[in-house]
Amino acid sequence: MIFNKLAILAIGLVALSTSCTVVIDESADQSTQPNQPTSSVDTTVVTSPSTSASPSSSSTSPTPSTTSTPSATTSQQLPVGDVPIQLPDLGAAGLVDRLQVAPEDSSIPKYERDRFGNGWDYNYQSGCNTRELVLIEESLIPAEVDDRCRPTLGRWRSAYDAVVTTDIADLQIDHFVALANAWRSGAWRWSDEQRRAYANDLTSPDTLIAVSGRSNQSKQDSSPDEWMPSDRQSWCSYAQTWVRVKARWQLSVTPAEKSALVSLLSNC
Repeated sequence: MIFNKLAILAIGLVALSTSCTVVIDESADQSTQPNQPTSSVDTTVVTSPSTSASPSSSSTSPTPSTTSTPSATTSQQLPVGDVPIQLPDLGAAGLVDRLQVAPEDSSIPKYERDRFGNGWDYNYQSGCNTRELVLIEESLIPAEVDDRCRPTLGRWRSAYDAVVTTDIADLQIDHFVALANAWRSGAWRWSDEQRRAYANDLTSPDTLIAVSGRSNQSKQDSSPDEWMPSDRQSWCSYAQTWVRVKARWQLSVTPAEKSALVSLLSNC
């Protein structure tokens, strides 16, 4: 079975109608694999797209400078409705001005991971779960997988800290905008189906990313005003991706978060 970028995108588009849930413990190593149906094929060579190199990292993680705090409302906010939406062709600098700005609200229900589903979805069409499909997609070389879709050969580069590895145990699949951040930003209002779709989104390369476990634990659920990759050369792409995810899923930003994003994008 040969996977390519278009095939994985198609899998993402039909995931809600063709997938079931694989239960995982996110507090444990994400490399733990769920039980899956076996196949008669021992290994599969998967064609992954070329990935542009991310900038190298430094040893510190400075916080970006911020501009004056923006207003808590915008004159042209993105529409509210079903998510994800198709983004207008504005670029990140145009999208950031249309994000809803709202302070953190302590009255919203407490975040719980299982409100986004019990783990990675398993897709019968591909025989893989969401984590495995992200690893296949982001491998710098054609990935090989065993008969349960566990990658046995590949090479990955963590964009957060430039760590290169061939061992999937070193990697975690990060929600670029963490589930807890998404919850606080509006996902608490979503249906269970929408939250599960977000947690397993394969319809955009922005939502999920394979990174080193260390960098993912350092980031946690922080927004760009609280955490940025240590290499300043990656800040533009980081801010642009953050804005696209927030806009596509109609998630709000805090005043401090928007100030940081505007400051970052002004240098891009």
